[in-house]
Amino acid sequence: MAADSERSDKSQVVERTCAILREMGRYGQRGARLIDLTERTGLSRPTVHRILTTLGAESFVQRTNDRRYRLSPVMYELGLAAPSPVGDPEKLRPVIQALANQCGDTVYLAMRTGDFAHYLLRCEGAYPIRTHVVAANQTLHLVSGHSGRALLASMPEDEAEDIITRASRDRHLFGEATPDGLREEIEKVRQKGFGWARDVTFVGVAGLTVPVPNPRGAAYLAITISSIPQRLTPDRAQALVKDMRAAAAEVTRIVSASTAS
Repeated sequence: MAADSERSDKSQVVERTCAILREMGRYGQRGARLIDLTERTGLSRPTVHRILTTLGAESFVQRTNDRRYRLSPVMYELGLAAPSPVGDPEKLRPVIQALANQCGDTVYLAMRTGDFAHYLLRCEGAYPIRTHVVAANQTLHLVSGHSGRALLASMPEDEAEDIITRASRDRHLFGEATPDGLREEIEKVRQKGFGWARDVTFVGVAGLTVPVPNPRGAAYLAITISSIPQRLTPDRAQALVKDMRAAAAEVTRIVSASTAS
């Protein structure tokens, strides 16, 4: 009985540690306050503090000068050995191509990697005028593309603001937009669940973007339709959102099934 109780206690510690690490990941590089972690996990303050102290001693967690806790570079090193959450993106191509066939335009699937969006897939519809401003396997800063707007809107506001502030040192990253204009666009994505804009990343290009839901936290994938502004009008964009969300839900289903296996 004592051995069973000890195993149960150890299992509980592991579960609580995982919950704390998962919540810290939601707060990004700025880190989370102790009260944030206690409220989000439902654990007591002494329990959270004790686990954070142990994680800090093992170099998995850092305490910042403003008394926040964030994941350490050691966690990044461990992440390099982990497989991509998407795996082979080709298994998602039928979903993205079906959306391109349906809307007739160019459709992208992008994945967040730090401050950047890596474009995994580009699929073409039948409409003859193409907006080839991004290629498959190309990487853009999150502030530089439509997909980045959906991804920035999906993360905690503090983390998104830190990324925008860092990017503001290089004005060219924003294309035709401005940092303040980007902030306004991101807020609209938060409110509506999708983003539409024209002539902000490139003149003569309009984009419609939605985040791909992640049942475990902030979205790290986004789907974007790109076309000329005369074709991708606000009214048409609104009509396409339902189809994009359906495609995003299917991507979530496929990715979740592959990571569970």
